[in-house]
Amino acid sequence: MSNPGKKHCEAVKHIFRYLRGRENLQLTFRSGYPIELEGFTDCDHVGNPDNRKSASSYVFTYGGGAISWRLKLHGYTTLSTTEIEYIVASDAAKEAIWLHCMSSDFLVKNRNDHPTPTLYCHSQSAIHLIRNPVYHDKTKHIEV
Repeated sequence: MSNPGKKHCEAVKHIFRYLRGRENLQLTFRSGYPIELEGFTDCDHVGNPDNRKSASSYVFTYGGGAISWRLKLHGYTTLSTTEIEYIVASDAAKEAIWLHCMSSDFLVKNRNDHPTPTLYCHSQSAIHLIRNPVYHDKTKHIEV
């Protein structure tokens, strides 16, 4: 964003053309939802039996409306559900940090007034690994 080039301008034009055809769609923020940034992760370990690849996804909501999401088909095979859940949580955490920084520019005047994003992951083993990142034989390949 600090040094846009010709490719960036072309991408913006593409976005505007896309939006022009969808003027009747809208992002809805519902009353009653807390105005906070929340992220949710999920994955499908070895979901494709043919190539043994995994898929992962995350979505971020603000005030009950989805503002950012991603679905990724991984080009590598993970060794366990814990590993792919850990990877998607890491990707989502990077997105949460970026969205939190962006929210200070667009949504609130002072980032310190805006609560820290919350990230939800349903894998207990991945949560334990995230909270206790002890380096041992079963996780050294994740670092690479």
